[in-house]
Amino acid sequence: MPGTQPILTTRFAPTPSGYLHLGNVLSFAITWAAARQRQAKLILRIDDLDNARFRPEYLQDIFDTLDFMGIDYDEGPRNPDDFTENYSQHLRLDSYNKLLAELQQKELLYACPCSRSQIAALSPDGRYPYTCLNLSLPLDSPETAWRIKIAPDTTISFQDILLGTCNLNLTTEMPDFVVRRKDHIPAYQIASLADDLQMGINFIVRGEDLLTSTAAQLYLASKLGNTTFAQSQFLHHPIILSSGGTKLSKSDDALSITEMRASGLTSPQLWQKIAATLGWQNQGINSSETFLAYFNIAQLPRQTINL
Repeated sequence: MPGTQPILTTRFAPTPSGYLHLGNVLSFAITWAAARQRQAKLILRIDDLDNARFRPEYLQDIFDTLDFMGIDYDEGPRNPDDFTENYSQHLRLDSYNKLLAELQQKELLYACPCSRSQIAALSPDGRYPYTCLNLSLPLDSPETAWRIKIAPDTTISFQDILLGTCNLNLTTEMPDFVVRRKDHIPAYQIASLADDLQMGINFIVRGEDLLTSTAAQLYLASKLGNTTFAQSQFLHHPIILSSGGTKLSKSDDALSITEMRASGLTSPQLWQKIAATLGWQNQGINSSETFLAYFNIAQLPRQTINL
């Protein structure tokens, strides 16, 4: 019917690169509740392009954690075997490479053999110093990544349901970011955008630490001539910082849900912990159902959460 709004579709997008921690389950909880409250379709998409840190037990942990939390999804793998056979990102490499080919045809890419240590030596903050921008190295040069050209003072603006208007200077925040790694694997920004487009994702829920990634993907979409991604609804929720003020890491097993469960953590206690991180500890939340009943996007904190 004319004027009919498209069905909202969102996703979980965990990576099997470590045991999930409190920050991951907070994102699960917010994404799930926001989807269910808005009658959105919810897809489980596991981002497994980074083979270096993949372990089967990390993949299993994703399913175990969702089950432990008591939250559901509408589409996606039901177990590790189903994922490997039917849903792995490695089965979608052609769609990622298609976007890379389009960017190449538009002459927006250049080759860069720089290592992280070389970049760090020239740029203490780790931002790329444009070392290879004007070298005109062939894209098929060995041991080179592909970077995308970003014009000076490129600012990306979008509306966020929680944060309001977001303006990010991509030139300073993520200058000429990598779109294909040296091992010829498409980088996160390309793969994530391609998956969102292919799966019809139009409600993107992610941590506020990924604001720059949203800007990067909006930039890629615009250069690819795609207008639908910019029409998505965006919700960037607060992230949890450790007592030392750093983002929670999967490398710290002491903070993993698996480790806490081994120490006796129950599902109701996990939901109480999630509620407490949001300042909702007095709302009687001890399950997915009680979390959903209280959940209100407007009540989410607008700043990082310190443990």
